[in-house]
Amino acid sequence: MASQRLGRLPEGVRDLLPAETRRKRQLERGFAKLAESWGYHEVTTPTFEYFENLCSGEKDDDKLYKFLDRKGHIMALRPDLTRPIARLVATRMRGAPLPIRLYYLAHAFSYEEPLVRRQREFYQAGVEILGAGGPAADAEAVALAVESLHNTGLKDFRLSLGHVGIFNGLMAELELPEEQVKAIKKAVENKDFVHLGEQLAARDIAPECQRRITSLLSLRGGEEVLARASDILDSKEALQALDNLKQVYTALAGYGVQQYVTLDLGLLLGLDYYTGVIFEGYTLSLGFPVCGGGRYDRLLGHFGYDLPATGFAMNVDQLLSALEKQQGPAGEPPVDVLVAWAEERLLDAVRKVKELRDGGLTVQLELAEREKPDILRYAEEKGISRVIYIDQNGCIQELK
Repeated sequence: MASQRLGRLPEGVRDLLPAETRRKRQLERGFAKLAESWGYHEVTTPTFEYFENLCSGEKDDDKLYKFLDRKGHIMALRPDLTRPIARLVATRMRGAPLPIRLYYLAHAFSYEEPLVRRQREFYQAGVEILGAGGPAADAEAVALAVESLHNTGLKDFRLSLGHVGIFNGLMAELELPEEQVKAIKKAVENKDFVHLGEQLAARDIAPECQRRITSLLSLRGGEEVLARASDILDSKEALQALDNLKQVYTALAGYGVQQYVTLDLGLLLGLDYYTGVIFEGYTLSLGFPVCGGGRYDRLLGHFGYDLPATGFAMNVDQLLSALEKQQGPAGEPPVDVLVAWAEERLLDAVRKVKELRDGGLTVQLELAEREKPDILRYAEEKGISRVIYIDQNGCIQELK
């Protein structure tokens, strides 16, 4: 009896048809060309590693796909590319001239609840800058993210730019227990300012302090946000973070990308390894981000190599969804010529196909003898505008 799962896919994975795969490959090639023009070099890491290499000790560890090898070692599929690259640099590239600029194109895996367009297997394109700790590196990562999204043809995209030090500075002032900070952080991550107010009110925090925190974390906009925040903040850590954010935002003007960037002082990303400037890209056609990144200065220390680092990743699957909404379904790869043949003329057809391909055309060869009406019908269905037929006498006919 056949399994009820035979021929079906598990939740969170999907097939890509030829047209979709072609659009994905175009995105990959465009990203690789852009990254290399900025001086980045491609690396490849294993799909799975020892669990110890990929775990962070934080809340996202329960989303790792884990399994045992035959020796009893706990393995895991990579949940992103940042952690494997941190391991790679710390072990294989230690001592390389700094900074190190790397890019990647690869699958990652996360046991997410299956929501609309959220996949458990997803494809990422991203960069990492390792060994540079100043605002110039952060600004480069943000500017490259903007250029990458722009090059895809995506319309109406924006990047939100923030700094985790602002939230951390505010929380340090309050001296709250860790569990209470986590609850407040969750409300901020979800942009649920009603719940944020309830959380702050429940912590016996002075009303004026509650209003100041809510006001700061809801600030969003252009350069005026920096001045307004400076007037409100009095935490040394938060003010230093704000100054760092200002330097990055100012540098983005030199790249000519400020018009794509919105300052968001309440921006917090789900991963807990971020330590500084963070950013997230989105488009109006999707209800969730298409890219994200930021500074993670402590991650390489996990592997015994303390280096500052920053970077970003684009979710290619979500970009494909956004492009399909904006541009319509992708078209199948075009074929210039179809070469068909009569009985005993296969060798002539193969030679003709080779000649046309050597001339730079995309050519399909008919793989069996067919009547001319059937050949033309197939060419029409596939959108092939030119059909060559080699008849029984070896003569070439243009059927279309």
